[in-house]
Parts: sequence; C-alpha cells; structure tokens
Amino acid sequence: MTTILVTGATGRVGRHVVDGLRAAGVTVRALVRTPDLAGFPPDVELIQGDIHDPTAVRRAAADVEAAFLLWPSFSADGAADVIGELPRRVVYLSSLSAPSGGVWGDVEQLLRDAGKEWTFVRPGGFAVNAQGWADAFRTDDVVRVASPEAGRSLIHERDIAAVAVLTILDDRHIGQTYDLTGPEVLTQAEQIRTIARAIGKDMRVEALTDAEARQAMLDLGADPILAESSVAYWASLVDNPEPVTTTVAELTGRPALTFAEWAAEHAAEFRVLSTAEVAQRYVDALSAGRLDRAVALTAPEVVRVAPLESGGEEVEIKGTDAILENARRLNADIEYLGVDVVGPLLLDNHFAIRFTFDQLDVRTGTRSRTTKLSLCTVDAGRITREEVFYYTPPRR
Repeated sequence: MTTILVTGATGRVGRHVVDGLRAAGVTVRALVRTPDLAGFPPDVELIQGDIHDPTAVRRAAADVEAAFLLWPSFSADGAADVIGELPRRVVYLSSLSAPSGGVWGDVEQLLRDAGKEWTFVRPGGFAVNAQGWADAFRTDDVVRVASPEAGRSLIHERDIAAVAVLTILDDRHIGQTYDLTGPEVLTQAEQIRTIARAIGKDMRVEALTDAEARQAMLDLGADPILAESSVAYWASLVDNPEPVTTTVAELTGRPALTFAEWAAEHAAEFRVLSTAEVAQRYVDALSAGRLDRAVALTAPEVVRVAPLESGGEEVEIKGTDAILENARRLNADIEYLGVDVVGPLLLDNHFAIRFTFDQLDVRTGTRSRTTKLSLCTVDAGRITREEVFYYTPPRR
C-alpha cells in the first residue's frame, strides 16, 4: 500500500491533507514535533521531529513513495538539505506570489534543482488567517486592520488540501503548477462583516495606519522586511484586488468554498463559548483522544491541582506546557484502551467530569482501571483551573 509523508500535518492545511489521504485509502506518515498533541487516529504513523532537521526528515521519509511539503520559515535557509532527504515525488505548498521570488520561489527552485518530481500548489490568501481577528471579536466590538478596503480572494484550507491530495495521488500532475484562490473577492471589511453575521454580533471596522500595521506584524514575530512588504501589499489591493481563479473547481469537480461557508464553520472561534459549550467540547475532545482540542479550550495560564499526582501535596501546575509535561511523565508507559465518561455536570461557571480509564502498563503487561473526577472553572470561554481527585491512585 502507498505510504505518503505529510509535513506540517497538525497545521491548518495539513490536517485536511491527512484526512483526505486516509479517505483515499493511503497509509499516512506524519512528521510532528509533539506527537501527544497531534490528535490523529491510530492508523497515522507519527515520527517525532522538526522539518528543519534533515536527520528527522530522513527517518520520516524512509520507504515512502511521496511527500507533502510545507516549509514554514520566512527564509529558504536549510531547505536544500531537507529537500535532499525527501522522496522523489513531492507536492509543495507554495504561494501565489512565488513567481515574484521570496521563500516560496526559492524552495520551488530547490525542488527543481534536486530533480524532484514536483507539483506546486500555489494558494493565495488563506481564509483561516482571519482567525487573527478572533480576540477582537471575543473581547470588543471593533476590529482594526490595515487597508480595510483591500480586496482578497481568500481560499478555504479544505480546498487547498483537496487539491494537494488529488495531485499527490495522480502522477499526471507531475511538473504542474496550480494557482488557487477562493471563488470571489471580498474586502477585508466585508470579511469582518461576514464573520459578524455568522456569529450574530455587530462589529465596527477601523483602519490602522501603516506604522501601526507594521508594528502589529513585528509584535507577532515577523521580520521588518516581511512587515513592510505586507503592509505595502495590502495597500496595493485597494485599487488592484487579488485575482480569482477557477482551478479548484476544474480539478475537484465542485465549486470552491466561499468565505461565508468558512465563517459559518469557524464561528465558534470568534465568540465567547458558554460554560456548557466548553464543558461538552472538553469531554468530546478527551473522549476522542484529541488532546490538542482539549488544550485549545484552556487559558494559556491554566492551573491544574492534583494532589495524588504529587505525593499528596497540593501543588499547582501552571501553564499548558507544564501540564503537558506532567501528563507525559504520568503516561510514559501507559496505553489507554478505552474511557468511560460521566458528565459534564454544570454549576454556574464550573463543570465536573468523571473519567474511568481502561489502561495497560506496557512495561509489565498489567491491565487496570483508573477513575478520577475533574472539577473545572471557566472564565471568558476558557478553562482557567482544573482540580483532579482520584478514586484510584495514579502511578507516580
């Protein structure tokens, strides 16, 4: 059976690429930095490592027929060594702007120079980048953006993935370049109003000055050159909007998804969830083994208190990184075979869940059951505190 390597598998497009390949009956191997947060079904083979590490890529690419490549840096530095470790067949997630140079054009040229059987998937702006406005939607009634009248033809991440999947599975696409956009042009102000309609909230749009827009990008970690070019690009789209292509429809046989459809699918990310919604999503995520989705429901400085995990002392563990490290320590040799859930039980901004885990100690072969009660506190749509009480003492 064909095995495909997916890099960037836990990202906005990569998850849909994994889903599409699995639906096609393909064996999927994913290169991921944090396997316990990947949240993939058991049939997805996980290789721990970073895309910037050629040794990790070599391990991940062993005996695979093709790869989906996402190069996540703003520079192509180091990409040549990584590309050398990939299989001959590569579908690369590039950009509509690749012909103008920059990292996307550089990586395309490296793939050509390496003699790969390449396909370049070149999307324009991602609809999912609108998630950058989510905090403003949740906490205010105004969104401030650079060039509100900039016209963009944003593409749904599922459409990008659909094209990537069909091109990686059909050799007829070798050597082809596909420019991808959404089916219509919307200004940034129209995008904000579309999201506002999806969540039933009135939002105002205000323009950032160029200096404010550049600083906002720098605050997000962009380098000065990227910040400057992005602000200039948005300004250029006021009079010269992005193009619209029909490539998605031509390749997939269905219309490209609209931004309104994207907004409806992602509406929950732009509003404050109720305690009941947080509780049910938390239960659903943990029941499905989707630790990544569970973590997404917690505040960055969430506090966990579980005395029996720390020798009976009421020690507070603060922050998602520390909580995940504690979970790795407790579960290092445990394979979970099943879980029974009671709850959630709600009271004001609190909810309680009882979990009973059927588990196997892989060192000893001993099978056992552990039952615990989690009491969670919710503030502003995020879990801020979790207190854990065990009926069955955990292994420390």
